[in-house]
Amino acid sequence: MPKRIEPKEEAISGIENTRKYAEMAKKSAKMMYGNFLKHIKSLDVKGGEYLEVGAGPGILAVMIAEDNPDVHITAVEISPDMVTVARCYIEERKLEDRIRFVVGDSADERMMEGLGEFDLVYSTLAMHHWKDVEKVIGNLLKVVGDNGVLFIHDLRRVWWLYYLPLHNSGFIDSIRAAYMPDEIRTILQRLGMDRYEIKRRFPYFMQSIIVRK
Repeated sequence: MPKRIEPKEEAISGIENTRKYAEMAKKSAKMMYGNFLKHIKSLDVKGGEYLEVGAGPGILAVMIAEDNPDVHITAVEISPDMVTVARCYIEERKLEDRIRFVVGDSADERMMEGLGEFDLVYSTLAMHHWKDVEKVIGNLLKVVGDNGVLFIHDLRRVWWLYYLPLHNSGFIDSIRAAYMPDEIRTILQRLGMDRYEIKRRFPYFMQSIIVRK
């Protein structure tokens, strides 16, 4: 399998650019997140305290909250502009009492532990961006409560996309930065986890990591 290549980080900066990004993301939300919502339902999580990591402009958090009326979500996002846009969207959807956004870095152990414990900790399309994936996953596991679930949904490094001769393609760069199941197993084992599954998802460059405590 080809070697993992660190992604080129091109963060969205500025409040106007962030708003434009959020509007585009809303238009493709059902296509991007429809299967993810089904996967969350299938986890049969007991309890309604959720934590989303890498929450962006809040679109997925809103979808989950509207689909699960008994759930409360804490959403962590590193970009202050994203958090500003997300809070406006949450107010627009009248979900301020059920979704709380926090500016923070999931690699910050103290900040993460200060959030409390959760029944479900989830992330989507973020893991391949994490600079120290083992540290972040370790931080996420620390805030999963007893009988809780960690659910990470991300790309998979597949050779048939890796070798496409495309340059400056954000999607292909992300494929090249994604992790393979064996690499993920090694990380989880180093963290002392043995109750986990790694599932290949359609389309077959996607995968889910499910860890139960």
